[in-house]
Amino acid sequence: MARKSVGSTSVKRDRSASSDLSDAPKVKAEKPKKAKAKAKAKAKPKAKDEEGAEAKPKKVPKAKMFPPPGLEPSSHPERQGHPVFQLAPLSVPPNGGVGDAGLNTQRPMLLGAHVSMAGGPAAALLRAGKAGANGLALFLKSQRTWKSSPYEPEAVERFRDLMKPVDQGGKSCLAQSHFDLTDMSGMGYGPESILVHGSYLINLGSSRVKWDQAYECFKDDIYRCHQLGLKLYNWHPGSTVGACTKEESYGTIAKAINKVHKDVPEVVCVIENMANAGSNIVGTTFHDLASIIALVEDKSRVRVCLDTCHLFAAGYDIRTPESYANVMKEFDEKVGNGYLAGIHLNDSKMGLGEKKDLHENIGLGKIGLSGFRQLMRDPVMSGIPLILETPAAENPLEVGELAIWVKEIGLLYRIQAIPDDEWAEQEEGIREEWRKVRDVMNPPKEKKPAAKKGKKGKKGDEDEDEDDE
Repeated sequence: MARKSVGSTSVKRDRSASSDLSDAPKVKAEKPKKAKAKAKAKAKPKAKDEEGAEAKPKKVPKAKMFPPPGLEPSSHPERQGHPVFQLAPLSVPPNGGVGDAGLNTQRPMLLGAHVSMAGGPAAALLRAGKAGANGLALFLKSQRTWKSSPYEPEAVERFRDLMKPVDQGGKSCLAQSHFDLTDMSGMGYGPESILVHGSYLINLGSSRVKWDQAYECFKDDIYRCHQLGLKLYNWHPGSTVGACTKEESYGTIAKAINKVHKDVPEVVCVIENMANAGSNIVGTTFHDLASIIALVEDKSRVRVCLDTCHLFAAGYDIRTPESYANVMKEFDEKVGNGYLAGIHLNDSKMGLGEKKDLHENIGLGKIGLSGFRQLMRDPVMSGIPLILETPAAENPLEVGELAIWVKEIGLLYRIQAIPDDEWAEQEEGIREEWRKVRDVMNPPKEKKPAAKKGKKGKKGDEDEDEDDE
């Protein structure tokens, strides 16, 4: 899925546009005039402390202010999803979530969004709380650079403290700030509710294309998870790039998983299914996923995340109760429900099996509300992160993205609770009501006219067919 690239603070988008600043004219900074600078320094007396020594003014860099403006926990709404919808009893094997399955009937589904970590990883927890979410996803560093600076100890401690629920000894890491948050010992987001997303640069599917470099980036991501006390690391498995067979690619991916299990403890590697069926991309079928898992030595530390848009694009129909049930039955038979540890919730702008990863807001694409209602009522989905990666407005973080995801989270809990005998009558009205709200918050972009074909006749088509990641 493509993102708006803003370093490590980026969030998911339906398509991202990059701007090349390499041709921008270089402006030379004017050198300060020494004479004026000296005169100014003489004119202004320097502050001194009680002992007469020169006192340096204390400044807090804006980037290090915590919490970021607008995210104070005192401003958070109540968590959505209450009263808790009572799911039907499980009649199939349970999922492979890492939390306490006994809690699943006592809390809402772990529904949230992929939020920004601008201001540090702990700020992502605050954004999830600001949305009233019960789960979240985030990047742990820039997703488009090979190397990133290590975390400062303060950032790690802050995240761990803020993540803990009160009953697990969590305490407020904000007590030193001017906000009175001593009554908040933690945001209550346990490791089972957080799905980390890995770097887009990683391709472990071919040993001939920067495999060692990809592995080091992969390992660094997973080490950061371990530092923060997170358990679920989700990433795109990779591509053969035409340099090897799919079977060889399964082996190179499994090799990386086995190696990182020895290099970093505890963290679970969560393989994401992909959209481009029939291409060099690995992970587009349940067979691909099962084949990788079969080669992993420690199967207790490998799981799968299913992206609904990817499923649909690859030809798996989840639009109706019948077709949804068939897809999930096939998943259990070929991969196993016990390996399911996360869901990416995205509608699709493209039709079934069209192999295009173009995200749409929930219920407004080709999958439709019924498919997502079925998923929300499926007890197999209880206790694992259900993460929105849908398009959001290009507004400031706390205004645009969170606002539309607040609405989508509420929509999903709403349709979950509607009885079967009332759904057919209400579906169309709910969809049109939601479309009007979405169109105000994030107006659909007008389609650009198709590029004219030149003599070569291919360039325009290639640009138009470019997929999200």
